[in-house]
Amino acid sequence: MSTPDLNTKAFDRVIVIMFENMYRSYVMKNKFMRGLANQGIDMVNYFGVMHPSQTNYIASIAGELCNVTEDDRPVPQLTQNTIVDLFESAQPPVSWKAYMDSYQPLQNPWTPDFQAEDQFPYLIKHNPFSSFQNITSNQARWEKVTNEIAFFEDAASGNLPQFSWFTPNMWNDGHYIVGTQKTPPERAPLLVDQLAHWLEYFFGVLQFPGPDSLIPKGTLVVVTFDEADYEADWDKGKKYTYDGPNQVYTVLLGDMIQPGRQEQGYNHYSLIKTIEKNFGLGSLQKNDQHCNSFEFLWGKQFAWGESVSTPIQTSGCIASAELGGKLVVLYESIGKNLVLRSFDGSAWSAEQTIGQGPVNYVALCALSDTLHFAIQSNGELMVLACKQDPNQANAWLLSPETRTFSGVKNISLCAFNETRLMLAWQDDCNQLQSLSYQDGAWADAVVAVGHQTDGHLCLGSIGPSLYLIHKEVGSDGMMVISYNAAQFNVVNCPVSTYSGPFNDTTINQWSPSAVPVCHFSHMASPVTPDEQEPATRAYSGKGPLVVATLYGVMYLVHQSATSDALEASTALESETFSISGIMTPKLPISYNTSDATTTSDGYGTLAEAGWSTQRSIGVQSKGRIALAKMGGRLVLLSDGDEGVVMTIGGLD
Repeated sequence: MSTPDLNTKAFDRVIVIMFENMYRSYVMKNKFMRGLANQGIDMVNYFGVMHPSQTNYIASIAGELCNVTEDDRPVPQLTQNTIVDLFESAQPPVSWKAYMDSYQPLQNPWTPDFQAEDQFPYLIKHNPFSSFQNITSNQARWEKVTNEIAFFEDAASGNLPQFSWFTPNMWNDGHYIVGTQKTPPERAPLLVDQLAHWLEYFFGVLQFPGPDSLIPKGTLVVVTFDEADYEADWDKGKKYTYDGPNQVYTVLLGDMIQPGRQEQGYNHYSLIKTIEKNFGLGSLQKNDQHCNSFEFLWGKQFAWGESVSTPIQTSGCIASAELGGKLVVLYESIGKNLVLRSFDGSAWSAEQTIGQGPVNYVALCALSDTLHFAIQSNGELMVLACKQDPNQANAWLLSPETRTFSGVKNISLCAFNETRLMLAWQDDCNQLQSLSYQDGAWADAVVAVGHQTDGHLCLGSIGPSLYLIHKEVGSDGMMVISYNAAQFNVVNCPVSTYSGPFNDTTINQWSPSAVPVCHFSHMASPVTPDEQEPATRAYSGKGPLVVATLYGVMYLVHQSATSDALEASTALESETFSISGIMTPKLPISYNTSDATTTSDGYGTLAEAGWSTQRSIGVQSKGRIALAKMGGRLVLLSDGDEGVVMTIGGLD
């Protein structure tokens, strides 16, 4: 499998056009917008970051919310860096402009004490560049914020910059009915048709797409929406307008595009990451740093390869992790010993016995140059660590420090936020418990997760976001709980028009709400049978749950829930989660109107972000599986009739 080529541009320029407040399925009802999706790459699983509108505009250039949770002007102005800082510090610099429909630069000229102002139908809440102090205080930067007239002039003269942002005005973006400051009772179809009519005119003037286009060849055009906002008949009477998936219409257009569909999950942070990668900008080191990008623009798509045999023979548990570019496997041997062995990509090392069995569960994780592992045997949990012996190849030295716990069932161990570990387990009362590791030591106290399971569990991460996936009590459904470790994903604002305690999110705490591992789509509602409404499809899975992250995508693998319990082996299935910047609510999530002030609205949390479509891997397993990243690949180990086989997946 090949890895992404970081030295090749997929496009020479990019134009981002952001519309307002529409759920994807509503936009797809419009013939013109549906036609655009067919001409380009239809991003069918793309999400906004939060609500209301301004939060998504801020996030789209800053890589974080900057503690903004409302549409009012941020006071004082925001001091965080944005993608503009990356553009201008690049060598050579990347040219950029922001074009604001109906904005009149000459009516409010720049001065040392410049303050951006609304000029309806242009509003600064849809101009994220107006919110950052190091843009508005810099005359050269602010003068790069201009209007639609300048856009057409630049396009006609061949002077479009490498990065263009275009915000249509409050009528052309589908926010208000033309000529008013009003929205209809339901945004679709009137406002969708209105914005589609404008976009058709806009592209018509540019003769785009087509051979005579004023938009230069090599330009990626991104048509997207800030957030979903639906309040159809079936949805009225609930606590919030935004009470479901924040899934939005997004289409990629350009002469480099091969029309198709992308079902991977993406959001506005993924777009930042794609632009950063394309122009070699580095990172803002926020939600853009560890998220996924549009790898398909470089011809990369994830695929599983053929299974091959391994020398591993086990009658018990198995776990794996990457250390120093090698795959390290911990398992119980046929002789009931606990052994380690490694794979360097071409050959396996010999086994090294590190303990005696029998063992019920093992979990393995690497942090820096150390392997951390947890062993559960007869209800007792032991946490250990080991390093490679510098004097002997493929040998390991156990650390004398251990932690032990009693009354333990299933276990999982995961590294996150680059320097931390989390251990989670199911106790003998089916309660989920956790223990964190930071600064070279395990915490003194066990922390209750606040949720239950009666089966398997696993921990996964995307950068500073940690996820505990576990079997739902009494069913084969899978639930997931978030844990945020980044200060930039904490919001805590005073009560105002849009924000309050129901928006607050936390750091270093488990979410009080678990949500299903589910895919968001749309289908006819019993209340509105003639309309396609947002719908949630929860996924099920059996047996051990394993997860690993590759290029900002978290891959979950398990046995099929539709398998026959009498079958010797069962097909393995997978779904992925790749929505960066997920926040952890302080209060439990509820949409009941009676809980308006005592519960979270769920904005920006797992409640609004979906998983990819569940798919078969094409591998059978008797129920022992392990999954880990190794370099730019994933390695899946599963037990078959002839022993443990290895299946490698990667971007090809």
